Amino acid sequence: MYSKIKAAVVGSINMDIILSMDKVPEVGENVLGTTYGYAFGGKGANQATALAKLGADTKMIGKVADDENGNKLIENLKSNGIDTSGISVTGSQTGLAAIILDGEGRNRIVVYEGANAEIDPKEAAEYITDGLDLLLVQFETAEEVVIECVNRAISKGIATVIDCGPAKAFNLEKMQGATIISPNESETKALTGISPDDDASILEAAKILMERSKAEFVVLKLGSRGCAVWNGKDLRIMPTYPGKVVDTTAAGDCFTAAMALEYIASGDIYKACDTGNKAGTIAVGRMGAAASMPNINELLSF
Repeated sequence: MYSKIKAAVVGSINMDIILSMDKVPEVGENVLGTTYGYAFGGKGANQATALAKLGADTKMIGKVADDENGNKLIENLKSNGIDTSGISVTGSQTGLAAIILDGEGRNRIVVYEGANAEIDPKEAAEYITDGLDLLLVQFETAEEVVIECVNRAISKGIATVIDCGPAKAFNLEKMQGATIISPNESETKALTGISPDDDASILEAAKILMERSKAEFVVLKLGSRGCAVWNGKDLRIMPTYPGKVVDTTAAGDCFTAAMALEYIASGDIYKACDTGNKAGTIAVGRMGAAASMPNINELLSF
């Protein structure tokens, strides 16, 4: 279905440690955890894995260290059929994310950037070549890296999707004309000062994001409420699908990857977002980040 799409992802590559507990501790409080484990993560690697599992010809662009975690992460990407030639292994320390899950599957994440903060913008952009159909980026690398790579892709006519995570202020004005810009609720507030709590605030925030970025579409990820699509004229709220929530980690990454591929395939932003909602619902029903991503058969049979 998506096998003819050539995609690249510029972003973070992390080892995740997942700590599960019924209740997150207050300041000064100790609680007993239920389980802990390690998983392959990083928003960039998560999205690359999601693209590859859905059938796209996928290249990962990023940086790790030549250490145990870095080597394991690269081997995992390769095992998912991802081209890792764009990954430098000269970093000082491979990135790490500590993910705290409460009894309802809600997450709190602390990210140690490590090598992800050491990517050279010019070197990364060199891997964005003619023939690519899609570029995905996120904000877990330096702002200069994102801007350089997005502008290179736009100049080459490559469809570009900007996932605005994690939440931070960002100079959107330095990259104009992306295909889709897609923050979640906290990221929307960080970029616009507006919390997207209802239709009026969603619309106000979406207008600001489009004005700042000149993106073709703004897609706000609204968690359990689904997503909102703004095309410059009409706002459409698209509810998600019901399902058991085990772990919300990387659900947004899964949504973004599936949405991007379907948009490339069909050119229909609403069909794309519905596909993203389906993929996200599958992902939250599973533990882990990259491990929770559905394959194309699971998505089609949802």
